Amino acid sequence: MKNGIIFFFSFFSFFTFSQKTITLSEELKEISGIQYINDTLLLAHNDGGNGPMLYLLNPNSGKIIKRVVVKGVKNTDWEDIALDGNYLYIGNFGNNENKRKNLSIIRVSWKEAIVKDTINSEFMTFEYGDQKAFPPESKALNFDTECMVFADGFLWIFTKNRTEPFDGISNVYRVKFQENTHTILKKEYSIKIGSKGWMFDSVTGGDFAFGYFYLTTYNRVLKYLFSEGKFTLVKQYKYNDYNQKEAITVIKDDQIYVANEFQKVLGKQKLYRISLNK
Repeated sequence: MKNGIIFFFSFFSFFTFSQKTITLSEELKEISGIQYINDTLLLAHNDGGNGPMLYLLNPNSGKIIKRVVVKGVKNTDWEDIALDGNYLYIGNFGNNENKRKNLSIIRVSWKEAIVKDTINSEFMTFEYGDQKAFPPESKALNFDTECMVFADGFLWIFTKNRTEPFDGISNVYRVKFQENTHTILKKEYSIKIGSKGWMFDSVTGGDFAFGYFYLTTYNRVLKYLFSEGKFTLVKQYKYNDYNQKEAITVIKDDQIYVANEFQKVLGKQKLYRISLNK
């Protein structure tokens, strides 16, 4: 069912995992998106205030292999990336104050990014059909986005909730990429992430693999099955430490990479290779 069906999980056991932690280059202090390509390559980017740059990383050491400039676009606030068979999609839709009107999705060839230093881009713009004010009133501050996932031919966008009072809901929109178009997105689903506030229960990144959606918050990974119009929480894994985790990519059904931004109090930018216990 669509439009506002919410599934609550007041209690759910946490599953355990093990991890390897790598400190990343200072260039990636604001890393907000990572994408697994193969066992020797990750693609990553920083968020707003940085250049329109993709970074190729060694997944074992976290070292930068090379930098790729994306032509024809700006990094207003890049927040996540998603991959299909041919293209990499970059979400230029960070919207902390819920007042942006220039939201967009950028598309590039990930294969070109591997072999070239500068690549061309395509883009589409969009708006949320249910947003009527910029910004809306406090109780409706749910048009920030840090998560985009490719699944079943669509780009799925999960909002980062900033409502006051906090209601813990991430709204879900879907769109098919169409170059040089402007699309009005319709809210299709909603998920209740939690009720502790946006620092614990807002979606900050995601991926889709092996039939499941993997969403991250600052403090945990949530694994969802989507079936017959419903998101069902299957498992969740609480991180060993708390920091500004805004990027996740799945390697195998029991292995993921997660990255966090630098924050003065919470520490350096890091890459985690996490093995999830089934």
